[in-house]
Amino acid sequence: MYRRRNQKCPVLLFFVVVISSLLTLNSSLGGNTNFQTTAGQQENQQNAINTRNNASNQTSVMANQSGSLINSIQNQTNVNQTGTAALSANLTQDDFVSLKQDLSDARRALENNDTTTVLNELNSASGELFIITSQQFDPAHVEAMTEQFDPLQTHIDQAQETALKNEHTKILEELNAAESELLKITQTLPSG
Repeated sequence: MYRRRNQKCPVLLFFVVVISSLLTLNSSLGGNTNFQTTAGQQENQQNAINTRNNASNQTSVMANQSGSLINSIQNQTNVNQTGTAALSANLTQDDFVSLKQDLSDARRALENNDTTTVLNELNSASGELFIITSQQFDPAHVEAMTEQFDPLQTHIDQAQETALKNEHTKILEELNAAESELLKITQTLPSG
């Protein structure tokens, strides 16, 4: 208990010195803040006017941002309706090569009854899909792509779950469905 009190003492002393220094600085720079001069009152009035102007400007900015948000939502809806979120995000077929390879490797591992490698490759495929999506900086693209990629991710997840249960037929069905979803996405994209 005695040691704790000694440890707190330097901290308390530090605060006392800082507060004393601030009070001394305040009195040397202008003294008492309770008395304002006429110039100070005029300055406060000008600040109040500026504050009102700033509030008006902020309201205009908020209205502009709201309009931008509505346009963004409309653009996102258009992207989702056409199913080309990946295309509008400037992705190419090459962006999906690793993902396609992971699914192919998972299929080969399944043919060899290697469940561990199936799980590893499916996990890698899921990671690749995440990387593709997370490299986008426009939130509208990320959300639209996530929506477009959701069926693919769902089939990858279901393939992982069935692999954990060692249900080879269902794993194959989910792999086929995942590759089909991937083909839907990549066939709309330019090569390169």
